[in-house]
Amino acid sequence: MLPVTNGAATRGTRGRVGSNTNLRRMASQAGRPAAIALACLLLIGGTSLLLHSRISDEQAPGLHVVSGGGAAADRVQLLAEGATLEQGSQGVRQQQQQDLGAVVSTGGPLFGSNVKLAADQATASDAAGKQAGQSGRDVVAHISKLAELGRGAKLDAARGKSHQLYGTLASSFPQRPDPPIVELSEDELASRREAVRAAMLHSWRGYEKYAWGNDELCPVTLKGKNGFGGLGATMIDALDTLHMMGFMDEYTKAAAWVRAEMPLDTSFDASVFETIIRVVGGMLAAHDMTGDQWMVDRAQQVADRILPAYNTPTGIPLNIINLATQVAKNPTWNQRASTLSEFGTHQLEFWRLSESTGNRTYADLAEGTIRHLHKLMPDQGLMPLFISPTTGNFTVRRISFGALGDSYYEYLLKMWLLQGKQDDMYRSMWETAMDEMIEKLVFTSKEGLVYVAEFDRNLVKHKFDHLVCFVPGMLALGAHSGAVTGAKAEAYMRLAGDLTHTCWQMYHRMPSGLSPEYVTFTPQGMKVGAAYNMLRPEALEAMWYMWRLTHDWKYRVWAWEIFQAFETHSKAEAGYSGVKDVRAAEPVHDDTQQSFFLAETLKYLFLLFSDDSSFNMDEWVLNTEAHPLKVSRPIQQQQQQQQQHQQKQPGRSRDVGGMTASGNEGRSIARR
Repeated sequence: MLPVTNGAATRGTRGRVGSNTNLRRMASQAGRPAAIALACLLLIGGTSLLLHSRISDEQAPGLHVVSGGGAAADRVQLLAEGATLEQGSQGVRQQQQQDLGAVVSTGGPLFGSNVKLAADQATASDAAGKQAGQSGRDVVAHISKLAELGRGAKLDAARGKSHQLYGTLASSFPQRPDPPIVELSEDELASRREAVRAAMLHSWRGYEKYAWGNDELCPVTLKGKNGFGGLGATMIDALDTLHMMGFMDEYTKAAAWVRAEMPLDTSFDASVFETIIRVVGGMLAAHDMTGDQWMVDRAQQVADRILPAYNTPTGIPLNIINLATQVAKNPTWNQRASTLSEFGTHQLEFWRLSESTGNRTYADLAEGTIRHLHKLMPDQGLMPLFISPTTGNFTVRRISFGALGDSYYEYLLKMWLLQGKQDDMYRSMWETAMDEMIEKLVFTSKEGLVYVAEFDRNLVKHKFDHLVCFVPGMLALGAHSGAVTGAKAEAYMRLAGDLTHTCWQMYHRMPSGLSPEYVTFTPQGMKVGAAYNMLRPEALEAMWYMWRLTHDWKYRVWAWEIFQAFETHSKAEAGYSGVKDVRAAEPVHDDTQQSFFLAETLKYLFLLFSDDSSFNMDEWVLNTEAHPLKVSRPIQQQQQQQQQHQQKQPGRSRDVGGMTASGNEGRSIARR
C-alpha cells in the first residue's frame, strides 16, 4: 500500500435565508438591459458564453450546461452566473431577490460597507421594464440556439417536463429514508473495496480500448477526445490510483506511454492550472510513490513549457499557454484578468518539483504570487476572483469557494503542511480566510442545512456549488494538523460535519441519488440549480477526511450510497459518464468520463473503505487533483545537508538557481 460552528452572517449573526435580511430592491435604467443584451451577443465566441443568474426560472426553464471538460464547465458556469444582463420588470426583480435570498453585507472594504441601495433608485417605468424584460428574453432565445461552446461545452435547452422542473425545490421530490448507520465487518469492507476496484478497472478498460492516448473517454459513443492538449490526462491522472489499488500491469503500461509517447509539441491552448494539477502533479506523485526519477524529468519538461506564463509585469501568471509555441494569454471573457484558483494552485506542485530537481525557480515563481497577495491585502483573508497580471490589482469584487476560487484556499493550508509547517505565512493566511468565511458567508437554511454562500458586488448569493464540498475536508484537515487549536479547532470540526451533511443531502434528496452541480437556498428551502452531474469528487473527499478524523460510520454509509448511485445511473458500456439531469429517475448520460473520476472520485471511495494505515495523512499531502505528494524537509535544510556533503566530496555538484543540485540535469541531491 502507499506509504502513503457556527458562523456569522451579516453584522456578526448567522442568518436563516429569508429571515432578518435587509432586502433592497434593485432597479435598472430603462435602456441598460437592451444594451447589455447586445453586448452579450457580441461577446459570445469560441470560449465564452454570457448568461445571467437573474434570468428567472420561468423565462429560462431547463437551461443548463453540459460540458465536455471540467475546466470548461466551471468557466461556463461562472459566466452564466456572473454576466450583467438585467431583467427590467420590477415584479421579476422582486421574485429574483426572494429566490436568491439576497442580503446586503457590511464590514470590510470588500463587503460593501458603503453600499446604499435606496428605494428611490427603483424608478424604471412599467413600460420600460417590459421592454427591457423582452430584451432579456430575446437574448435567451438566441443563446438557446447555440449548439457548441468552445472546446466541447454545450448549451442544452431541456424540453418537456424538465422545463417545469427547473429550479424545483428538493423537498418536492419523493424523499427516501435515511440509510441505517451500521458498522461493517472486515469482510464487508473488503467487498466494498473490491467493488470500487472493479469500477476503476471498468473505467480504465474503457479508456484503454477506445481512448488510449487521448485526454478523456466518451463511454457512450466509444471514442476519445482531447480537452487538455492531448497529453493523455486520464492516463496521468490515473497513475497513482492504479498503483494504490494494486493494478501494477495497468500502471506499468500507462507509465511506459508517459515516458516514451506523451506529446509535448501539439499546438493547443492549454490551461496552465489544469496542466499543473493533473499532468505535473500526477507525474510527481508517481515519482513519490515509486522512486522513478524519469517521472520528475518528464514533469520538468512540461513545467518548463509553462514558465513563460509567468512573464508578466507582476509575476502573476497568465491562465492559458500553448505548449508548442509557449505563447501565453488570458481569455477575453474576464477582461484578460488572471484567476485566483488558477495562479493560486501551482504552489504544491512547483515546490515539490523544485525539491525533486534542485532548481528553485519553480518554487520561487509560485510562492511569489502568494506573497504578492499577502502584501496587497495583508489583513484580508478572502480574496476576489480576478486580478490584473499587469497592475497586480483585483478587478472584480466577487468571492467564492466554488469555481475559480476554491483551491487557492486549499493550497494555503496544504503548502504549510507540505513544507513541514515551516512558513507561518500560509497558515495564518488560511486561518484568517476561514474566520472571515465563517463570519461572512456561512448560513443555515430554513431546513437546518449549513452552507457556504458567495459574495458578488456587495450582495451575498445563497448558492452552494458541489465544488464547495471540499471545504469541510479542508477544515477538518486544518483542525487535525494543528493549523488551529483549542476551541477554534473544535468549532472548525463541528462546521465541517455540518457542511458534509449538506453535501450528502444534495445527493440523497435527488430522485437519481446524484448531486446537481449546484443548489440555491431560498426561503422555501433547497432548490436545484444546474441539474447536471459530472462525477465530481468533493463530497466524497469531505467524507473521507471526516471518516479518518472522527471514525463516525455514517460517512462510510453515505459514501456507499453515492457509489451505488454511480453504479446505477452513471455506469456505461465502456466506463462511467456524467448525467444531464439528476432530477430524472433515469437520467441521460453526457458521454464524458472525466479524468478526475479516476484520479479523485474512485480514489477517495477506495480510501474510505480501506484501513487508516493505507494512507498516512501526516506524511503525505493530496493536491487538488488528489495526487499524493510526500511531505519532506524544507529546501533550506536540504541545502545545508548538501553543503556538508560537498565538503566530503568536492567538485561533484553545482549550484542551480540558488539551490544545490547534482551535475546531472539539475536532479535533486536530497534523499530521504
